[in-house]
Amino acid sequence: MRGFWKQTAIRAAIGFVAGVLVGLGILAVSSGVQAFFAKNGAGQLARYLAMSGLLGAINEGTTTIYSLEHWGLLRCTLTHFAIAMTTICAVGFSCGWFSIGDPLTLWILLSETVAYFIIWLVMYLRCKREIRQINEALKGWKNSQGDE
Repeated sequence: MRGFWKQTAIRAAIGFVAGVLVGLGILAVSSGVQAFFAKNGAGQLARYLAMSGLLGAINEGTTTIYSLEHWGLLRCTLTHFAIAMTTICAVGFSCGWFSIGDPLTLWILLSETVAYFIIWLVMYLRCKREIRQINEALKGWKNSQGDE
């Protein structure tokens, strides 16, 4: 379990850096970092980047949930989804990225939900195929053992 938490911390640190970089990228494409800084000041820029980093850290850090094999794919996916959506909503509403009643907010959250379903479905089908291949290999091995 110690390795699990160490891996979580490493992934969270990587996620934080990635989140800050994505946040900077979004600022650069949307209004420009300098324009945001001039309009909102250093404090708001730091808050924006810290929240972007937090979002990245939590989303990437919690991917270690998928290494808990005894949980199963559905439980891991639903747990990660719940953590990610809670974080996205908390950060999005606190930073003013989302607003209640805004169709774009609903579209973003719905898109996130659909993306999680697609990811789960692809992973489920891949695991199912791998299990079928393992079972076929075991049958082949069992048959070859019986011939001797």
